[in-house]
Amino acid sequence: MRRGFSILKDQLRDLSVSEVVLLLKSALFKNERILIYCVPLQESEIDDNSESQLSLIVKGELADLERARRQLEHVPWEFKCDLYDGVRDYFAFVDARNGTIGHISWIYYAQDPNRTLRLGAKECEVMFCLTLPEYRGKGLYPSALQAVQRYLRGRGYERCFICVSDGNFSSIHGIEKSGFQYIGRTRLRKVFGFQVSRRRDTRHLRGT
Repeated sequence: MRRGFSILKDQLRDLSVSEVVLLLKSALFKNERILIYCVPLQESEIDDNSESQLSLIVKGELADLERARRQLEHVPWEFKCDLYDGVRDYFAFVDARNGTIGHISWIYYAQDPNRTLRLGAKECEVMFCLTLPEYRGKGLYPSALQAVQRYLRGRGYERCFICVSDGNFSSIHGIEKSGFQYIGRTRLRKVFGFQVSRRRDTRHLRGT
C-alpha cells in the first residue's frame, strides 16, 4: 500500500482528471495476464554483434541515479525503485551528452519485496524496465537485458526471469531478442500496490 500511495504522490502534479483516473487504476489496482520468460545464465551466450550496443549500457550507481532524477522535470516512478523497494542493482543507458538516463532495468533478488515470482537463491527477476520516449527505437532494452545477463552470470546466478503483460508486444520483442525464452503465464493482481495473487514458484515452471 505504501508503494502505491508513494507513486501517486510523486505523479499527481499537473495531471488532468482523466490522467489521474488512469494513474489511480494502474498504480492502485492491477489485474492482467502476465507472460513469464527465463534465460538459463550458464547456458546463454552474448551475441558478438551486440558488443557495440552493450558498451552503451552501464551498471548504475544510486548516487548517479539521484543526480539524474534531479535533472528531470517529471521523474517516472520506474526511476525510484530504490526508494520504494530498497533495491540497489540496476542497469542503464546514460546519455554522454547530458547525463540523462534514457533506459533503466532493475534486478530483484529472492529477498527483495514486490517481486512477481517466488525465486530460488541463485535466481533473480528483472523488473520495472523503462525507456524514455526520446530514446526508444535504438535497441537499448535488449542490450540492457543482455548486460544484466552478463553481470549475473559472472556472479554465479543460474537463472534470470522477466515478466511482461501479454499485450505489450514491443517489450516482448525486446525480451525475446535478448535471449529470454517463454516458459509460462500467470495472472497478476494488485490492490493498493500490494500483490494479492500468488507468486508463481519458479521450481514449478516448465523449461527451468
